[in-house]
Amino acid sequence: MNILKKIKQYLKLNYSFKNYTKKNWINFFKKGILVFVGLFVIFIISVYFGLFGRVPTSSEIKLFRNMEASEVYSSDKVLLYRFDKENRLNIPFDSIPKHVVEALISSEDSRFYEHSGVDLKSLLRVLIKTVILRDKSSGGGSTITQQLVKNYFPRNSHWVFSTPINKFEEMVAAYKLESHFTKEQIIEFYFNTVPFGDTAFGIESASQRFFSTSTSKLTIEQGAVLIGMLKATYTYNPLKFPAASKKRRDIVLNLMGEQEYISKEFRDSVIAIPLLTKQKRLTHHQGKAMYFTEHVRLIMKDWLENNRKPSGKKYDLYKDGLKIYTSLNYVMQQYAEKAVEKRLKILQYEFDRQWGNEDPWAAIPIVLTNAIKNSDRYKSLKNAGLSESMILDSLNKPVKMKIFSHDGDRNVTMSPLDSIKNSLKFLHASFIAMEPQTGQIKAYVGGIDENYFQYDHATTKRQVGSSFKPFVYAAAIESGVSPCDMYPNELKKYPQYDDWEPKNSDYIYGGEFSVWGALAASINTVTVQLMEKVGLPKIIDLSKKMGIETELPVVPSLALGSAELSLLEMVRAYTSFPNYGKPMHEVVMIKIVNRDGISLNILPVKETKQVYSEKTGEIMVEMLKRVVFNGIAAAIRYDFQLSGDIAGKTGTSQSQADGWFIGFTSNLVTGAWVGAENPAIHFKTMELGQASHTALPINGEFLRMLNNDASFQYYLKTDFKKPSKAVLKLFDCDSRKNVPRPIKDSIADVVIDSLNIENLIIPKDSIAIPQ
Repeated sequence: MNILKKIKQYLKLNYSFKNYTKKNWINFFKKGILVFVGLFVIFIISVYFGLFGRVPTSSEIKLFRNMEASEVYSSDKVLLYRFDKENRLNIPFDSIPKHVVEALISSEDSRFYEHSGVDLKSLLRVLIKTVILRDKSSGGGSTITQQLVKNYFPRNSHWVFSTPINKFEEMVAAYKLESHFTKEQIIEFYFNTVPFGDTAFGIESASQRFFSTSTSKLTIEQGAVLIGMLKATYTYNPLKFPAASKKRRDIVLNLMGEQEYISKEFRDSVIAIPLLTKQKRLTHHQGKAMYFTEHVRLIMKDWLENNRKPSGKKYDLYKDGLKIYTSLNYVMQQYAEKAVEKRLKILQYEFDRQWGNEDPWAAIPIVLTNAIKNSDRYKSLKNAGLSESMILDSLNKPVKMKIFSHDGDRNVTMSPLDSIKNSLKFLHASFIAMEPQTGQIKAYVGGIDENYFQYDHATTKRQVGSSFKPFVYAAAIESGVSPCDMYPNELKKYPQYDDWEPKNSDYIYGGEFSVWGALAASINTVTVQLMEKVGLPKIIDLSKKMGIETELPVVPSLALGSAELSLLEMVRAYTSFPNYGKPMHEVVMIKIVNRDGISLNILPVKETKQVYSEKTGEIMVEMLKRVVFNGIAAAIRYDFQLSGDIAGKTGTSQSQADGWFIGFTSNLVTGAWVGAENPAIHFKTMELGQASHTALPINGEFLRMLNNDASFQYYLKTDFKKPSKAVLKLFDCDSRKNVPRPIKDSIADVVIDSLNIENLIIPKDSIAIPQ
């Protein structure tokens, strides 16, 4: 208001309009016109140089290409995934029939070959007929090139100035395009970008969608139908409105006749042909190894932020046609998926049989409550303003739906509430295979079905149980503890930890264990004594150096696996064992190539260094080898006919909620995790829920398939480096003395005194919706 007052005062002081002569008015309008022209010139210059952000620079124009989805390939050259938001198939100009090009020019831009991107005659017609005379049937003034710009560079909002700014931007960009490309190239770009509705983008997708044929085989009447759709893709959709579509088709044919592309006789004969369609359902590229390719996408987000095109702008994963070559071997990936599928089908059957008609969450009803509130249906109903009672009524009404089963998708009629309950009961799994020397991930499974459960359990953090113990033992060995040092197997309270009393899983005590024997049998009492001897700070420090990136809790139960870590972290850390003290960070991307075949920078591999001595490495390999040959993981050799050197460790968390097995040969580290989406849901008994029954067999199935394939025997036929005589002498002792009976298997029966117990029973999301 103050500004307006000042303007009025200024006008009163400087302009006395009542006393203005004719000459004064002429000068006033001259100045106004000059100001307007000046502002208009500034506006045009601003648009030309891209001040409003949409007009490409001259260097960008030179690099202009068809929109092309980036692709992810395995190391054995299998296409894993295309990052395409649209059903678009690019084709060259030579594949577009001449009559289709002529139909486009006739109906959309009859002076296409006469202008340089902007048709001034058409603009003048629009100005006079459409703007001044209000004749809406006079048509638009946009050329094919301007439409291409509109399709390729989405319009921006500039408040009330959006239309003029966007229109001028399109004119300038069209002029720039025409000055760098031939008319044929412009036509090719246009046909590969224009949307036809019904999920079809580009003329090749449209040809397949509406006529089940390729563009090169379109007849003249079919081509006229598609060109007619450009006026209004929904209104003239031949599948929805065949009569309107035929009428529009005939208009296009008449226009072709007027432009003398076809004769009157031929035009009449084509118009007489009835409209015939043959629809085909278009589907996106379904992709392979979907959890892995999603992991690649997340890594690429960082890459895209730190790499630029020659023009200086960011790459677009969905438009710039990058070729991303990864470390994954697709044959190994298929073996991994089969191993997970086979084992999870058995485990799910056992789980369902054990619980019968009982709900696994019956003792903790909040698990179901949270699952309901985290469901998409509940959220949408809540956002719509429905009350809780109305939402529950809606959730209890049966509807037709498709649900997951290990025998394939099932079409059922059930209530959304029953669907949520059904989803909660599923066991999930993840699996990773990594080369320890290179860090290359060769197989990656993040769950049981990416179409129903998008949550990637390879990066989910869950309680690791006894699979953490090798870090404790490595720290102890590095600190001078010997494999044959004997420790009492006694139940003991630790007053410094509020009388914490860690127990063995079988509750058997007495006698003593050697260090290597305690690890082989996964004895909690001895592990805690080693933790006390070495100290938590050293264990935590070494774990971090080995590749654990999660902040570890500084509590004594850490030694028994109370930390929540991801499978990816665990496999990374275990690479230090076959590398004898030098962990290797995972490698996912091997090479990125642009559409011109030029290799681009990839994210650098994180450097690692020796984190414990080679001697400690030899001792740990021998100890973990004895876990498999003489201890709790022996089943992986006997049940799956694996005779070569294998080492590893199982881990089972509180109440059998999580089962782990991380194993390795000289040339491959494999890890598996099994558990329900919510840790409060688990097997009733240790017999079925322990890691040797859940996770270990996945590794076994995978390694057996590799062993039976001559192409991959390299991963299993190479024995571990033979330990030195001095190291072997350190193992010259029994595993135990005076222990009441052999320890068959063990899980970490830990007291989670450092963690919020609610995290174990109320996950962030119970329905596998990633955060």
